[in-house]
Amino acid sequence: MSIPIGSHERDQLFGTKTPPGLGSVQTMRWGAKNPPNDPQVSFSGMNVMLTGANSGIGYEAAVKFVKLGASKVILAVRTLEKGHAAKRNIQISVGEGCKCDRIIAMQLDMDDFGSVKRFATSLEEEVGADGLQVAILNAGVAPGTYSVVKKTGWESALQVNVLSTALLAICVLPLLKLGSEGNVHPAQLILTGSAECVSVTEDIPIDAPNVLEALNEPKSFYSRSSYLITKLLVVYVMQGLIDDYLVAPLDPQYHVAISVVCPGYTVTNLTRDLPWPQKIAMMLLNIYGGRSAEEGSRSLLSASLLGAAGHGKFWTNDNFLE
Repeated sequence: MSIPIGSHERDQLFGTKTPPGLGSVQTMRWGAKNPPNDPQVSFSGMNVMLTGANSGIGYEAAVKFVKLGASKVILAVRTLEKGHAAKRNIQISVGEGCKCDRIIAMQLDMDDFGSVKRFATSLEEEVGADGLQVAILNAGVAPGTYSVVKKTGWESALQVNVLSTALLAICVLPLLKLGSEGNVHPAQLILTGSAECVSVTEDIPIDAPNVLEALNEPKSFYSRSSYLITKLLVVYVMQGLIDDYLVAPLDPQYHVAISVVCPGYTVTNLTRDLPWPQKIAMMLLNIYGGRSAEEGSRSLLSASLLGAAGHGKFWTNDNFLE
């Protein structure tokens, strides 16, 4: 099984580059007026897994994968009730001819490392010898105040956005390798990031004996910058996976391409836990420069079609971030 896209079709994934010299708000406004291309490529024969798939861009991407013929679209969700509701809504959105057995809801609690491992075991059983061709690790939180996951002791954004995401990536790599066997194009592992993370590079305590433990302290928390720091760490996760697991898209031992994708500033429920002053500011930004969740999800689709060209790259606004 291989995504049927050649170099010509892949070139069509690229769009107009973001004009240089724009500030953050101007970039948001430009992005709202220039949404990503909407790929219309068949995913027939592909098994796709998405985390954070019951709402926002994860849900919208799942709708698209089903419409484009993916063999299985696996919704990794915190509660099965929400997963089954998402499945019903996808069936309604896709319409007549949507086979319900192509959409599978599976429980995954990113606050629990044990749940991540159990999910990976169940996922292996679900996909069988076909493996995975696309894995999109999109689940994320943006807490408004400092909070710790009691079971693990980690600040909630570090837990979900970084640590459980990294663990899940390690767990699904063998399934992606299996899914790429005999294929021309590598399987795709996609991590959701934010292009705005470049603004917080100086906020990382690189001189600390343990960077993660330093970021886990209450004094290190500030809602906006802490979220962006976790998204910067996602880039490090990508590089660490490539370095430590020798993942090279043209390596016959590991035919997997890993990339980070930013969907742009998108109107979702991610900011639901922010304090009201920040929430009001975000509402105004939503009106001025927010993409819809459907528009943001297009970048997840296009990233999954980049093949070896996207390995180790950051994909946003239909271009690689330089």
